[in-house]
Amino acid sequence: MTERDRRKRFDALYASYDRRVFAYCIYVVGDHDLANDIYQEVFIKAYQALHTLRDEAKEANWLFRIARNECLNAMKSRQRNDKRHISLDSSPEPGIQGDGMTTRDAHDHLRKAINQLPTEYREALLLAEFEGFSLKEIAEITGASLSNVKVRIHRAKQKLYTLLEPILNDYE
Repeated sequence: MTERDRRKRFDALYASYDRRVFAYCIYVVGDHDLANDIYQEVFIKAYQALHTLRDEAKEANWLFRIARNECLNAMKSRQRNDKRHISLDSSPEPGIQGDGMTTRDAHDHLRKAINQLPTEYREALLLAEFEGFSLKEIAEITGASLSNVKVRIHRAKQKLYTLLEPILNDYE
């Protein structure tokens, strides 16, 4: 692959996935600035390793596997440095009193609830529901078995329901 071909292929990859990768990073790490750093690192690594991408039909899996690994590495580093620790035991904020929940309120509650999920549940749910990957693709990206991916998504949805039920009941 010539440098020109490599650059052209990278530009197409970046144009297709830049926003999705950034959104994925934000949801996984829960910190906009850290997600931005990871996002940049993902595309640097993707450019450097572009020659290893053989099957263009699996480019999304390949790129999200890089993003996943970078997010996990950043979260491990953050925990080691004690700069920020995501608490999985905290409960969501109580609902806002008033006539009803706005779309923004609902989005904020959902984001907070998703951030409370264990990492492996949050990751599987985000890849399935927000990124549209199939269960098989999620298994390839995460290195988990297909049955384990199904369990993670199911448990993530159950936990979200448990976290959001009190808030939703306030608005019925």
